Amino acid sequence: MMKWYSRIKGYFYIGPAIFLIVSLIGYGIWMAFLESIKYFYVPSLDVYRDLFSDEQFIASFVYSLRVAMISTFLSILIGLLLVRSAYPKLRNTFPRLIAWIPMLFPHFVWGYMLFLLLSQSGLIPSLLNILGFLGGPKDFPILFKDSFGIGIILTYVWKEIPFVLLMLIPIYEQLSNNRKELVYTLGGNQWSVFWNVERPYVLPVLVETFFIVFAFVISAYEVPALLGATYPKMVSVLTYDWFFGSDWTKQPYAYAAMIVLTITIVVIVFITFLLTKRTRIHLSHVNGETLRNEGERSSSLSSYFFIIGMSLVPILVVVITSFSLEWNFGELLPSRLSNRGWHVLIWHAPQIFDAAIVSIAISVFVLLINLLVGFPAAKNLAFQSYRGKSIVETLLVSPILIPTIVIALGVHLAFIRLGLANHWLGVVLVHLLPTLPYTIKILRAGYERVGKKQEEVAYSLGSKEMSTFSLIYLPQLLPSIRSVVFLVTVISLGQYFITALIGGGEVTTLSILFFPYFQTADDTVIASFSILFAVIPIMIWILVEGALKVMIQIINTR
Repeated sequence: MMKWYSRIKGYFYIGPAIFLIVSLIGYGIWMAFLESIKYFYVPSLDVYRDLFSDEQFIASFVYSLRVAMISTFLSILIGLLLVRSAYPKLRNTFPRLIAWIPMLFPHFVWGYMLFLLLSQSGLIPSLLNILGFLGGPKDFPILFKDSFGIGIILTYVWKEIPFVLLMLIPIYEQLSNNRKELVYTLGGNQWSVFWNVERPYVLPVLVETFFIVFAFVISAYEVPALLGATYPKMVSVLTYDWFFGSDWTKQPYAYAAMIVLTITIVVIVFITFLLTKRTRIHLSHVNGETLRNEGERSSSLSSYFFIIGMSLVPILVVVITSFSLEWNFGELLPSRLSNRGWHVLIWHAPQIFDAAIVSIAISVFVLLINLLVGFPAAKNLAFQSYRGKSIVETLLVSPILIPTIVIALGVHLAFIRLGLANHWLGVVLVHLLPTLPYTIKILRAGYERVGKKQEEVAYSLGSKEMSTFSLIYLPQLLPSIRSVVFLVTVISLGQYFITALIGGGEVTTLSILFFPYFQTADDTVIASFSILFAVIPIMIWILVEGALKVMIQIINTR
């Protein structure tokens, strides 16, 4: 009996995660496809024929590809250059935290911060005016709501660079310094070091990062809806218009558009994987210090100050704006300060307080489910070897690559029948799609860092499974848990489309309110509103941190 249990125990660990993801993705895509072939309520592929002859969709599709490709390549290129040059500084905890600060904010909030900074009446044009390089606001180029999507690209590049840093820093921590010294000794330069020493190990992570960033950018709704032009639109925005528009005959086209986008992502990811498969090498050793000459140290410091500017300047602008009463073009700082924005937000906007409570509750429930499902799944992937494991890994990471919108469109019909539509529980379930893969990935890395030897020793001394987890793994997984708390909370707070779709107007979160506020309220109120999106993850982190400390103390005193 015990042998049978030990053989299937791994499947119990991984089962809940597979069930959640496969059931949501499989049913969602299948139902979305069935809805996409309803041509005037008759099954037909004519919807796809009409779609590919629709000039609006073709323009939207090409536009989406262009924005996603440019944003992804720039993010990866700049992130790689910054890691290579600033790594000596980024090895320390505090500089890393500074670099990762933008990840505290949802993408559309960061987009608003850049709007305050780079719009025609923003701080940068004002500064150029003060310095005499700019005559007036109209002399500064239009970067937002433009037909090329410059504002969208800027937002994604600025926001995704910290994610690229997050992915690459662990690789540079493990690169062998001996090989670098050998290349330099043989007369090589920095390019030779990168190509011969770093590239084989960095490339797999760059490819994985490309998959994640590209799939997200091409299918995301919030930033293009907030900062994009009326024509052309990203496919996600066009899908929203068709699905929620007054013409119900357009709904099959909304489903078909997202199915086409899903197939496009899968094809591009598959081709990229095939092209880079032979060059993949994984690290198998760790080496410590990295020696740098004076020129490299100077470059490292410059790059680090650049990262600080990228991280802190937009936040500083939005904080000052939240306390400004009058800030005219051509002024470096507001001429009059006031707490009016915060006063309106706290005392005269009860709907924001209610939405904050709902957002916190949803984020906490999403976080709890992520941890409950993620811990056993991550441990299984970290320590177990079995036939079909690569398929399991692909299934668990698939929500990152498949647009969440297409899955939500499909499961929406099932949620209506189950009574989960227009209900917070349905929103919680659909928020698992963009969060659970990251949770499993982060916790798996944590388990692999800790290793299995301590657990084996504990079992040999008669320890039970829960005791082993509480005493050995939990204290050492705290850094991973903190990362999960921040990432899951920020991702959940930033979901507008799927929350509006599944919530149906009955579940009002902060992201649901942000869009109408952006169109109607003044910058002082919107800036104060934006800061809330960073305050909530910090509040939840403090709550979780306190709960974990109490839990560990109780365990240690037993």
